[in-house]
Amino acid sequence: MKNKLGLVVILIVLIFVSASIYAYFAPQLKIKTIKLKGVNTFDENLIISFAEKYIGENIIYLKSEKIERKLSDLKYINNADFKRKFPNTALFNITESEVFFRFIKDQKYYYIDKMGYVYSPKELKRKIILPILKGYEIEDETKKINFNSEMEEFIKNLDEYITVKSDAPKEILFKNQNVTLRYDDKYDIILGELENTSEKFRVLENIKEQIEQEEYEVKYVDISIYNKPVLKLKQ
Repeated sequence: MKNKLGLVVILIVLIFVSASIYAYFAPQLKIKTIKLKGVNTFDENLIISFAEKYIGENIIYLKSEKIERKLSDLKYINNADFKRKFPNTALFNITESEVFFRFIKDQKYYYIDKMGYVYSPKELKRKIILPILKGYEIEDETKKINFNSEMEEFIKNLDEYITVKSDAPKEILFKNQNVTLRYDDKYDIILGELENTSEKFRVLENIKEQIEQEEYEVKYVDISIYNKPVLKLKQ
């Protein structure tokens, strides 16, 4: 009885090993097609060129976590999810990095994402309307801006403000360490130095409600000292 059981175990192991070897070398299971989903902002060729190296690899034995980690290291990608579509297609669901600012260089728009990566106009599929940074020092050939903690906090708070209020400025003007949000069709918002921006945007919401209720004709709002805001009316 024990001999029969042993033979069955050996047979199962041999079948498993044979199947594994066949699966590893089977031409039907080698990746032939790469598909991307979720790429709307950037030129797909910039991303797919990194994924194409998996063509010819066995679809079963690719390690998803390793692939996803490598792709997520690209500046274009915030997150990548690798899926197998048998027998030979690799599908990548991409969450793109989010471009947040523009700046003008050589009469062209360049883009900056929330992490500070800089993109040339050739890297994007089309022109995207975003706030224009003016007066913020960006050196030539810069690939990534190392935002300080105050700038990171400003980006976070401005992003929340724009998302909730649907109120994106046309320009963000930096001058002598002071920041002003400028709009085409309404008053400027003077934030002053990049400190206490959470409090400043909270105060701004209250001031905007007051302006709308009273129907004030406003020239600018100065919240550079957030606990002493100034509302300048048009003459």
